[in-house]
Amino acid sequence: IYPTHLAANPNELITTPNSIAMTNLRNCLAKATVLTVAILKTCHGFYVPGVRPHEFLPGEEVPMKVNAMTSIHTQLPKDYYRLPFCRPTGGPKMASENLGEFLTGNKIQNSPYSINMLREVYCQVLCQVTLSKVDAHTLGTHIKYGYHNNWIIDNLPGASVGLTGSGTAQKHYAGGFPIGFIAQDTKEAFVYNHVNIVLEYHNPEGKEGHRVVGFAVEPMSVAHSYAGGYVWDGESSEGFTKPLDTCIANSHMDRGIIENYQRVAPGENVIYTYDVMWKYSETAWASRWDVYLTEDHMVPAQVHWYSITNSILVVLFLSLLVVSILVRNLRRDIAGYNAMAALTDEEKEEEQEESGWKLVHADVFRPPSSFPMAY
Repeated sequence: IYPTHLAANPNELITTPNSIAMTNLRNCLAKATVLTVAILKTCHGFYVPGVRPHEFLPGEEVPMKVNAMTSIHTQLPKDYYRLPFCRPTGGPKMASENLGEFLTGNKIQNSPYSINMLREVYCQVLCQVTLSKVDAHTLGTHIKYGYHNNWIIDNLPGASVGLTGSGTAQKHYAGGFPIGFIAQDTKEAFVYNHVNIVLEYHNPEGKEGHRVVGFAVEPMSVAHSYAGGYVWDGESSEGFTKPLDTCIANSHMDRGIIENYQRVAPGENVIYTYDVMWKYSETAWASRWDVYLTEDHMVPAQVHWYSITNSILVVLFLSLLVVSILVRNLRRDIAGYNAMAALTDEEKEEEQEESGWKLVHADVFRPPSSFPMAY
């Protein structure tokens, strides 16, 4: 079928319906091409967060974010700022959240902690919170159920630094760090109101700034008090600069100097403080997640034979199920074809009526009725 044919005048062409259809198709394709080019010119590139490294210059702010609190006992994530913790100036603001974070219960928000590259911080007062009866009950309940904080710096979750039964320090890279603890003898709740934020950085070759390659938090409970009996109202600027009796000037907080823990009770004035420590690391930015997979070599590199065997058995079971269904259908069809050999011609015509997917087996090579030349 030709799109055009000659008329009485050899110089005149008579269009047919097929030629009109082809002309419309070409116009549509041309318009689509122009529209695609126009859209591509206005597109902007982007990268997945955590994939592109960021170099921080000395003194540059390193933002820290807080995620929803989690517990292995309740499996219910809770908002970080539902508890009496320090709030950032202007109130908490949500960080960019994708669908995956929403479905997994994550709720990433900004924090009031001020961290700058290579700037050490010693026992900095963050805020003071006076616990009401409701606040004390809520905070104590969350401590009882073992809720953990989940902090993030440069898309790196914070590891937890704690003590083992023998008194040695140990890091855990999954699950965050607890918000407090319950005394074994008195069953009284205590809150971790001081944190040592330990950050590791690496200097990449050919770059001016530094990259964050490690992040850990060491929580402590300290019943802070000001020197000279000063009582802070929690609002005046004087409380941020007054020295604390429970801290040593120009020295990071150590568990050995803690005399009393911070109780969770109505009317208690909880002073939140933090330290920031910077340590150089030879770990490259590309391999900073390795310790999270091996728990800093505490988890032995063994093959999970149970999981592998379970997966193989499931695949074999499903394969056998599919094969059995196919074999049963084939046997039924073959038995039907063999039975047709003993039938008469009239009976064969009646039995040859096909149904189901067999009705369209001959339509595979049939051209479509609309726009046949496009295919």
